[in-house]
Formats: sequence, C-alpha cells, structure tokens
Amino acid sequence: MNQYPRRKNLLSRRDFLWMSAQGGMVLLLNGCASSLIKATSDSSNAIAAGDFVRNFGPIDRTLPDSIPNKFSGDNDERPHRILRNLPQYLAAKSVESTEKAPVVIIGGGMSGLFTAYGLRKHRPILIEQAPRFGGNAKGESWRGLSYSIGAAYIDLPRPGIPMHSLYEELGLEEILVGRPGSDPVEYDGKLYSDFWSGETEPEFKNQYAKLNQFLSDVMNEKERPFPFIPALNPEQMSSVKYYDQWSLHELVTRVIGGKIPPHLDTLLEYYCWSTYAASTKELSAAGALNFLAQESNIRIGAGGNARIAERVLERVLKEVPKENLRPSSLGVQVKVEQDHVKVLYEDSAGKLRQIKTRCVVMACPQFIAAKMLDGIEAERLSAIKKLSYRSYMTAHVLFKKAPQQNFYDIFMIGGKNNRVDDIRVSQDRTNATDFIIANFAEKNNDAGVLTFYRAFPFDGARPQLNQPGVFADYKNRFEKQIAKQVLPLLKLSPSDVVDIRMTLWGHAVPVPAKGLFSDGTIDQLRKPFRESVFFIEQDSWAFPSIQTGATESVLLRDQINKILG
Repeated sequence: MNQYPRRKNLLSRRDFLWMSAQGGMVLLLNGCASSLIKATSDSSNAIAAGDFVRNFGPIDRTLPDSIPNKFSGDNDERPHRILRNLPQYLAAKSVESTEKAPVVIIGGGMSGLFTAYGLRKHRPILIEQAPRFGGNAKGESWRGLSYSIGAAYIDLPRPGIPMHSLYEELGLEEILVGRPGSDPVEYDGKLYSDFWSGETEPEFKNQYAKLNQFLSDVMNEKERPFPFIPALNPEQMSSVKYYDQWSLHELVTRVIGGKIPPHLDTLLEYYCWSTYAASTKELSAAGALNFLAQESNIRIGAGGNARIAERVLERVLKEVPKENLRPSSLGVQVKVEQDHVKVLYEDSAGKLRQIKTRCVVMACPQFIAAKMLDGIEAERLSAIKKLSYRSYMTAHVLFKKAPQQNFYDIFMIGGKNNRVDDIRVSQDRTNATDFIIANFAEKNNDAGVLTFYRAFPFDGARPQLNQPGVFADYKNRFEKQIAKQVLPLLKLSPSDVVDIRMTLWGHAVPVPAKGLFSDGTIDQLRKPFRESVFFIEQDSWAFPSIQTGATESVLLRDQINKILG
C-alpha cells in the first residue's frame, strides 16, 4: 500500500555488509541468470502468451468506459463455501482426472508468481482461485490509463539483497519510474512541503529533529544491524527481536522523550493505517522501522505493483506452458503421502481434479493453508491463530483532466481538532487517509486517476463490510470527502469528476504486531511441512510487502531444488 514521504537516501555500511554477507545468495541468483529465459522464436507462442496476459493477467484492460456500481477486488464466496465445509464437499465430489507434476504452487499473487519464476525450469503448475493473477497487486485501465486497485509501489531494492537481483533480472527499471522528491502533507486545507521538520507545529521542532536523527542512526546501523524483514542472517534477526519489544508508538515516545506532537502523532497513525491497516499502538517497532527508516527512492509502475506482477507473469510464460497456469482454480486439499504429495483442486468448470507432485508451495494466506493442509501440526495452527488480517478499501476517482500539482502521494491529517486519540472513535469518523496520482507513471493531461486509501485498522471489519448497502454507503462518504477536502486542494471542480470506482480487500494485510518476531511465531510459520510442503507468502513474516514473498522464494528455492533433483 502506501508509505511516507521519503527521506534522502543515506548510504551506510549496511550496503557493503549486505553485498558481502549475501554473496552466496547473489551467486545463486547469478547462477539462475545463466539459464535466463530465451525469447521464443515462435511468434504464435508469443501471441498466445500475450492473449493469456490480456485475459488473465493482473491488469484488466478489457473494462468499458462505464462499469457497474460494485466492488472490484476480493470475491471470497467460493473459497468460503467450499473450505468451510470441506468434508461435505469432498464427500459429494469425485475426482475427474489425475496428473503428475514436479511442483505445484497454490496461490497466484505476487508470492506465487515470484515462486513460479524462480522454479520455472521445473515447469510448475500454478493454481489461482481468482480470474486474474496478481493477488492484491492488481490494476485496471480507463481511457488508456492503468491504475492500481491495491498495492501501489515498491522501494528501490538495495544492492546485495535478493529483491535487488530479481529487480535486475526482470528488468523492472524499464517499466518503473521514480518520484521527484518528497510529497507534501495536507493540514487544515493547505499543503506543507516540509512537514518532517515540524513545519505545521514549529513549537515541537526539537521532537521532530530527535525522531529524524534516530531514523538516520537506524538506517546507518549506528548501534546494531538494520532489522531487515525478512531477516537474511542471525544478526539481522537479533535486531528485529530487539525492536520487537516496543510498539511503534512506544518507541517514538521513548526516542523523543515524551508525548508525541499532535500532528506527528496523527500522521504516524494515518500512515500505519494506510500501510498496515493497524494502529501505531499495536504495530511492532521492528516492522514499522522497515518502512520508516529504510525508505529511500520509490519506484512506480503504470498500474502500480500490478505492472510488476504482469512483468513476472510475462517472464514465467516464456518457459512455463500457459496450460500450467490455472486461474479460477481453487486449491482444496494438500495431503502428504508416502512417496508424493496429493493436491486436490476445483478447476474453472467446477470439476475436482488431482495432481500428484513431489513438492507443494503454499503461496496463499496461512489461514487458508490451515484449512487445506491435511494433518497440520498443532504448533503451526497455534502460530496461525496469532495472526491478524485486516481489510481496506480503495476509491479510484476518474477525472477529465490531471491535477497540475507535482506530487505522487498526499496524506491528509485534517484540521486542528482531527487528532487521533482513540482508535475506537476514529473507526467511525475517518475517511481516506491519503491519495495518490494513480496514473503517475503514464501521465495524460486530458485525463487522470486519483486513488484514495481507506483502511479498517481493527479486527472484525470484514463482516461489517459484507453487509448490504456497504458500496453505496462508502461511495457516498468518499464523494463527500473528495468534494470538501480534495477538489479545493487541487483546484478541481465537481464537473471534472467522471466516475468513482471502488475496490474492497478483505483479508489483504497481515499485521506485524508487537511480539510476533520474538516469541517464535515466525519460525513456526516458515517451517516446511514434512519436508515437502513450503510456505511462501507475506504472512510467513507477518509483513505486508511484495518483497517478503519475493525474498522467501529465493531463500527457500535451494531447498526446493534439492527435492526436485
């Protein structure tokens, strides 16, 4: 999702240490690079792959100019209906066919796509329950402008970490653009470009300076290694556990030596809602620092992170037959037998099919894996139950013309009486916390798209969001906020608005809550099952970032390759 206005990138000894310590990992990736995908000479295959991406890829470019008034995003009716009543479902179904494959990946979001790319030489079967691949890194198109309906951008990966090698292998620099400097913050109807210096509350400049200095020290590893998540070595993991003893709110209070200034408190809270759908008072400081202290240059694609997912899918299709990539197919059971793993899934026609495989990667949320995995251990179930998953909405406002201001992301902290003091009160009164220029990577003066993020930073939101009338209710809320707070800010008029499209994500964000990293929960979540079932997903580290799944796919690839010979 969204992140803070970035500070100037600071070089540190961590760059050198990571490049040295991860030399083996870089060599591993370079070894894979020696067998990089070769461009097919068969033009018909290229056309077929292009058709597949257009029909099943992460960005839906088939939508008309006007679409029905309903949510895009999650549709969990089928998984809930089947997985909640799995014994009855299996008793009523018979297996239509059985096939064999070296490896099966369940889940076609970013984690599944990166895993399929890393294991492409084995021609994996990739099962995805949605009609399109990409998970919550999906996008849509309007009048030729692609915009994200979920995850919006990534940080430029640092040299020496797995994501950096993937970034170069996949040629992501070709399809992503940078942002020109820091973005402003809205306060009381005005934009402030130097918020981090205490511009809106100069009486607290010393507190702002202390926090900035602390984040710089963390970035430069002044006292201990950076608490990188996923941790790549024991020293990083030790640092993760050190910062995990505080919530972000507790840590900031400790750093500045007292109560957090009102505007800073509000912005930190809104930022955490937008990024994690969680409060500063429940987030582990270790997880929060991965954004606040590590932020440098960001990279934005046309369609947000859906453009990255699309590039990965395109590269996978160069070596993996499109018949092995199966959208609208729901994994229902994974069972480890004596000499193979049996995977049952319902295909797009509703038929139950079976795959016998040597290895399974569950690139789906762990609470879903718990329903599918036969014989799951009590310890893993206990760890999964400690995870919280949160919901959020995005509203995409389509304009006849693009905003003239030079920004990518604006946080709106409201007026003098808009401080967040009680999360329970804010559940009812808050609207979108921030908005981005969704078509930032492909500007068009004749049209523009703004995407607004509205998180639900508390448990139990999903049942509320499934009630009748929710779409109309929240569309009305967005319309009021846009008319009152945004149009005057951007010098746009109501007549410039063409439409508002909305997306709902139900269990999209695993919360990196305080204590999860130091109590052994992460170890239990990452542990392979009976040496043949692996878990590669952002919630394996309880950290909502596409780099989580990408990194895990590299860290576990060697073990999987050994199984596959």
